[in-house]
Amino acid sequence: MFEYQLKQSNRRRSIAIKVTEAGVVVYTPMGVSTHQLHSWLLSKQSWVLAQQKKLQTLPQLQVPWVSSKVRIFGEVYECHFHSTGESEVIHNKQTVNVCVTQPSNTAECRKALLLLLQSELERYVMSVLPALTKNMGVCIASVKFREYKSRWGSCSSNKALTFNTLLVGAHKAAIEYVIIHELAHCHVLAHNHAFWQIVSRYCSDYQEHVRWFRVSGRSLFISKAQ
Repeated sequence: MFEYQLKQSNRRRSIAIKVTEAGVVVYTPMGVSTHQLHSWLLSKQSWVLAQQKKLQTLPQLQVPWVSSKVRIFGEVYECHFHSTGESEVIHNKQTVNVCVTQPSNTAECRKALLLLLQSELERYVMSVLPALTKNMGVCIASVKFREYKSRWGSCSSNKALTFNTLLVGAHKAAIEYVIIHELAHCHVLAHNHAFWQIVSRYCSDYQEHVRWFRVSGRSLFISKAQ
């Protein structure tokens, strides 16, 4: 039998299972018998093993509170969680210090780290955005940063840009490609020939970045706290 973490809840009505890089989590209603649970898990064993094998072939998600490492601008930084001091990124030492109340609380660690990474990404994006908007003849409405599950950026019809906080782990050239991609949408919302012509005009090697995000982009994502 595979190892798993058991989570019980009075609100659940059925047994469920989730397989992630961090491990297997089994969710059950309160009162499920050990025999019933064991039988159900045995019936799912081949599926769980298949999912675990599939995950091994994919780029691994970041789990900084386990590995003590996190990606910033294409480099691997040491990442430490402390209950004292300040949250900061020390680039010349490639170190990230994250101040949290409880370093053992992975949810708190993840939230505090994302806030710090967002500040780093925002600082870089806002430093290159003025020149890019001028060159591309774009006047944007607003710029926001948030964690997306499956996209790196977005541009609304009213020219409001949003960038995925986790972009901070990519090389700056790749981040700049994403910025150009979203600014191009200010001219053409669709991903048609005209759109890609605009992108190629300002980022001649854009296809390399598209390929990198498709193959390795998953490595920038940070695992959910268990």
